[in-house]
Amino acid sequence: MKRGLELIEESIKITHELGGKVLTGALYGAFGKAKAPLSAKGRANIVASLKDAAQMAAELGVDLGLEVCNRYETNVINTAADALSLIDDIGAENMFIHLDVYHMNIEESDFSRPVRLVGDRLGYVHIGENHRGYLGSGHIDFGSFFSALADIRYEGAITFESFSSAVVMESLSSDLAIWRNLWDSGEALATHARSMMQGWIKASRV
Repeated sequence: MKRGLELIEESIKITHELGGKVLTGALYGAFGKAKAPLSAKGRANIVASLKDAAQMAAELGVDLGLEVCNRYETNVINTAADALSLIDDIGAENMFIHLDVYHMNIEESDFSRPVRLVGDRLGYVHIGENHRGYLGSGHIDFGSFFSALADIRYEGAITFESFSSAVVMESLSSDLAIWRNLWDSGEALATHARSMMQGWIKASRV
């Protein structure tokens, strides 16, 4: 617990020193498949630690985001409802929810209700295909997701996240189980992703 809090505080300081205003991700625990559900004591430790981290971040003008990740990466928050409950218990105004459609595809029943549930507490978005490859080549329902973002008037960052064994360093590939070469040109991937995202944003605002 102590080492985890120290790591977050160090990250907040670096973010501030670089001129950043946002630090987001799985700030609530170690990465990896847990052997058991989160205990009441473990959750209480997380709440206490993040209260301290949020206070420090607020003093430096940094907002903290909690990314909702799938069950194979954490046992802390796996759904939008889990994240809302945790943030409510922390009670910090500079803390927001970070949704990622890759994880939503595993844990949520659809791609629109979680967005509407989170509402104005959504502060950051990751998009990516179910297989981590080119946008539009998998089965993620981006149409309903972007429509939900438009419904809640989301104006924050939307970041495309994709991985390929041809590009990602070996240690990260192992951590994320990226065993396939899904692409080898980052420029072509990014150009395509931008075009797809612009199309979905435009269609959602009609």
